[in-house]
Parts: sequence; structure tokens; C-alpha cells
Amino acid sequence: MKKSITITLSDEELIELERIMVDDDLEGALRFLKRHIGEKARGALDGRGHCKPCFELPGRSAIPDEFRKL
Repeated sequence: MKKSITITLSDEELIELERIMVDDDLEGALRFLKRHIGEKARGALDGRGHCKPCFELPGRSAIPDEFRKL
């Protein structure tokens, strides 16, 4: 199953990423990945910190019955 990771970067982090790509800086790329994506990747593999969305199906509510009664 595919997993997705969303990262948010500041302007400075985007500039750093662009510098890494322009310079073809392999060591810098590894540091960047470890710093910005490493923990999120581990969490995605372990199932931590990932919301599981409910999708609305024809004829059914997106809100599960047990939550609608609250």
C-alpha cells in the first residue's frame, strides 16, 4: 500500500533544498532527508501519527454511526 508524507518547509529550508540540488550535494541531501523526512517516514511505516480519513459512499454518511450519536 502506498503511504504519503507531507512536509512543510520554511523559505530558508526551500533555499537550502535548492542549493543542495544545484550543487549536487549528496551529503547535504542525506542530512536534509534525515532532518525533515526521517521521523515522518518511520511514523508512516509504523502507522503512527497518520489520520485515517472516512470517505462518503453513496447512500452513507461520512460520519460513523457511533460518532453521530454524540
